[in-house]
Amino acid sequence: MPQEPNIDISKIESKKEISMPVPRRTGRRPAENINPSSDEVFGNTGPDSGFALKIVNKYKNIWEMHPRKKLISSVVTNLIIYRASNYGRAPTVSDLHLVLGLLRISENSIGELNDEVLDKCAEEDTKGLYLIELFNFLS
Repeated sequence: MPQEPNIDISKIESKKEISMPVPRRTGRRPAENINPSSDEVFGNTGPDSGFALKIVNKYKNIWEMHPRKKLISSVVTNLIIYRASNYGRAPTVSDLHLVLGLLRISENSIGELNDEVLDKCAEEDTKGLYLIELFNFLS
């Protein structure tokens, strides 16, 4: 393609040829407070509650052979999210271990999640909400 007659390319600086490094943002981050005695937010924000799905996906091989494995995954995920949200933090693997312990889920059995409990959980919009009342997840 021919060059435009009114534009001299040699005078235009290319944006790719920046001689200085890219300036970094040095603004204040309100979530990072190193003074815990103040009334501001302390700590770093963690991942959202969707992180519970990532945790459960690593351990779902425990109930992989069960015919209602998707429902069990949903119930365990929702219980992990519920416990973490009560503490105002992101879900952790320790939440998963607590839920698995309270429900007595192991590699050999699905513990307390028998057909009757799974039927009640399947009817709910938020799978596993029924189980929140039965266990103390805040311990």
